[in-house]
Amino acid sequence: MSGLARGFCLSLTVLALAASPATAQQSVAGTWMFIMNAPQGVVEMTVVFEQHGTEVTGSAELELDFPMATEISDGLFEDGTLSFLLHVGVEDQWFTVEMEAEVDGDEMTGEAYLPEMGASSFTAKRSEGG
Repeated sequence: MSGLARGFCLSLTVLALAASPATAQQSVAGTWMFIMNAPQGVVEMTVVFEQHGTEVTGSAELELDFPMATEISDGLFEDGTLSFLLHVGVEDQWFTVEMEAEVDGDEMTGEAYLPEMGASSFTAKRSEGG
């Protein structure tokens, strides 16, 4: 191959690499252990997320001394930010917690907005193998 042809091929390769995205969007799929600093004290929660594109769904289990139901809806993961609604039911009464976090690999930090209680900070780590 001549020097001119080799240079042309190298230029095309460099242009192709420059045009492709540097990294793919990371995923939040898996099992996460949350620690929330709520007004009533520290609350631990296990969340299992599934991700399809930017849409996030999942289930949550709060570690409290009384039975409750939980649902996750409106999950979105874009540009390193995860947001979702956590619906919690206790004795036939439901409330919704708005959650938003910055995700960095297997860790996230964020805030949860609790109705009539304000914002609480939280951290979460993805479980190994999750």
